[in-house]
Amino acid sequence: MKNLRTANRLIASFVTILMLATPLLAQQRRSVPKRPAVAPEPAPTFDSLFAADSYKVYCEVRGVGGLIHSPAVNDLLDPVMKLGGPPKEFKLLVKWLGAHADALGGSRMLVAGWPSRPNLPTVIIAVEFSSPEEAKKFYPELRDFLPKFLPTPTPTPEPTPTPKVSGSPSEAHVRAEVTVSTPKAEKDPEPLPPYQMKQAGSLVFISDIAFTFRNLRPPGSKGLDEDQNFLLARNRFSSESLFLYVDLKSIEKEEKEQRQKYEEEAQKRSEAEAANPPKEAETVPEEAPEAELQPLPPSDLPSEQPAELEATVEPPDSSATAPSDTTSENHVDMTPAFSSLYGALFGGQSKWPEAIGAALVFENDAYVVRTLIINSAENKSSAIPFVPQFASGPAITPEAPGIFPADVDLFVSASLDYPQIYEGMLKAFADSQEMMRKTSEKYGGRPVTDIQQMETPFAVYEKKLGLKVKDDLLPLLGSELALALPRKAKKAVNEPASDERDRKQDSADAPQNNASAGPNPIVAIAVKDREAVSRLIPKLIESFGLKGANLLAQTERRDGTELVSYAGVFSYAFVGDFLVVSSDAAETRHVVDAYLNHQTLSADSHFRNYTRWQSHQVLGQVYVAPGLIEEYTLGSGISGVALRDKMNEFLTGVNPVIDPVTYSLSNDGLGPLHELHMPKNLLQVLVAGMMVGSSASQPASNEAVAQSMVRTVASAEETFKATTGNGAYGSFDQLVSAGLLSKEMLEKYGYRMEVSAAKDKFEVTAEPIEYGTTGKLSYFIDQSQVLRAGDHGGGTATLSDEPMNQ
Repeated sequence: MKNLRTANRLIASFVTILMLATPLLAQQRRSVPKRPAVAPEPAPTFDSLFAADSYKVYCEVRGVGGLIHSPAVNDLLDPVMKLGGPPKEFKLLVKWLGAHADALGGSRMLVAGWPSRPNLPTVIIAVEFSSPEEAKKFYPELRDFLPKFLPTPTPTPEPTPTPKVSGSPSEAHVRAEVTVSTPKAEKDPEPLPPYQMKQAGSLVFISDIAFTFRNLRPPGSKGLDEDQNFLLARNRFSSESLFLYVDLKSIEKEEKEQRQKYEEEAQKRSEAEAANPPKEAETVPEEAPEAELQPLPPSDLPSEQPAELEATVEPPDSSATAPSDTTSENHVDMTPAFSSLYGALFGGQSKWPEAIGAALVFENDAYVVRTLIINSAENKSSAIPFVPQFASGPAITPEAPGIFPADVDLFVSASLDYPQIYEGMLKAFADSQEMMRKTSEKYGGRPVTDIQQMETPFAVYEKKLGLKVKDDLLPLLGSELALALPRKAKKAVNEPASDERDRKQDSADAPQNNASAGPNPIVAIAVKDREAVSRLIPKLIESFGLKGANLLAQTERRDGTELVSYAGVFSYAFVGDFLVVSSDAAETRHVVDAYLNHQTLSADSHFRNYTRWQSHQVLGQVYVAPGLIEEYTLGSGISGVALRDKMNEFLTGVNPVIDPVTYSLSNDGLGPLHELHMPKNLLQVLVAGMMVGSSASQPASNEAVAQSMVRTVASAEETFKATTGNGAYGSFDQLVSAGLLSKEMLEKYGYRMEVSAAKDKFEVTAEPIEYGTTGKLSYFIDQSQVLRAGDHGGGTATLSDEPMNQ
């Protein structure tokens, strides 16, 4: 009893303390100040959306609505829509964009791709509007359109497995019926669309998977708008309509990591194989002695050192025993040296830039493409990233247009740093030799120190010429190197090509005119000392294997200009400050005459007008004349009367005068800048030609697909009969319900298909939707599984048509 009273007192005391403390606790809670509400994160902006390490490719389109209505876009869409026969999804997109061009107005659009981190969308598109209200207004319109352009794929039900036949036929039939009629336990989830949409602030997003803004730019990460390379490129192309940025440094880093991972995995596999070597077959030692006991005929006895035995019979090499013999030196094969020079010039390790910025804009009836190469600090002089030995010289005002004739079809000029190119070729050759030595040591077992070092290709020339290339030849050359392609002679347009007499004459003259069938390029090299170069030229010619060529030299002098030709094989002349070289003496003579008569490129108004946009100081220059362009565009062959008529009909609305294509390479301090000016009408012709070519191949492609689809339907019929059909063929809808076919097969590939089925018979036919455009042949197949085809002008094929090759 005493213990019970003690327990009651303790309980009463605890309840009393709890009742007294409750008001105090409540009062304390009320006295605690409220925690301030967390401010919502600011809406993402167009410029601060991504981290610098989120994506490797970034594209920005400015003034989307204006571009949709601009001639720059519509003039290129015209041949696509008229000649190409684009898919209905493309037509739907073009129509929808045209209807919403005003709503897009001055909006900007960005496209980012090639993610650098996991859990990011493969592609993300963002459209920026002038205000959040405009974005909210546009969002539902885009949401309603996307299912039409990117429809949600219809899930293909898994076909019911064919039951295994065992036991009596009646038992197998019962099991098949039970298997087919069993309903699924759970309903399949609704398929998700192939895209995700989101609207935040003034931005509307489309991506392939869902994302969060914190994942696009994690807290504390460096933003893309803070990356110096990105800012350099974006500020340089701030006014162009389309801007593209590629982070090559991240691409190279990713490839290096993947290569390192592959090497580590290969090393682990090698170590595992070394730790657990495969067991040798026990039968090998038993069979080997039997093979050794087999006698061999004397003629089949192997020779231990066949190469050395043959060498003892051969007469000694005169060049090896008498190195001072000049006669043997004249017959030295220079082919290996040429190959080594070529490999050193175009070989070596490519020097990737850190990034590339590009832009596209429409100016003065021309599409202008500008590309900025952003190099690393140790790679500033590399103007062409993937040609490692191309080293630009100082910026120049090209002087070669002042010596080349005005009627050339192609002109190219570049400023080169010959000493740097020379050193780069030597390094590339040394790196190649070092790699060969290491490879030989790794796989051949020979130590690196035992492998003989080969001579550089320059050393071979230096021995023959008796001079040093770096010290004696390169100082004589200026920095400008130019090339020109003379205009090709064309036959008259009204000359009958089918005349038998002309064909015989052309055939008779072919051997004689073979050398002059095409224009020979002309090379002009700037020189600093004409007298010194003229003394070296005979030695250079002899070094190419033309011993005694000086005896064949013929010299012409014209107003102080000297022209030298060697039996029509080689010719040169000093024109101005250039050494002009050609394999055709007539072309060299034409250069001299044009220079003396002031009929050069620099005096041609056409050339001056279309290169006026270029900087005064450039590193390179290209000019492609209209004649050469027309030869490879308007003069290109288009087979088929209907195709030529379609092409000619389109060309009637295009400006017939094709302007030149011009290009320049410069450096304004930000990096090498490549700029190309492409005439609008030329690009229209090129697009039209591609569309006509694609439309020509479309019927054949559709016919091949139609054949495959018809056979697929026939195979599905047999499967349906053996399973779900219980011995009967099915209609197209029944085949789709059974998961054997998809509804997209009906008219998606330019053919219209029809399926008719009875209990033990079926027929499948396919006809082109538009005869001649989507296809010509019609197809027929039935339960015999024999595919038949015929040209019925778009009509239905029947059982009476000829079978096709199976």
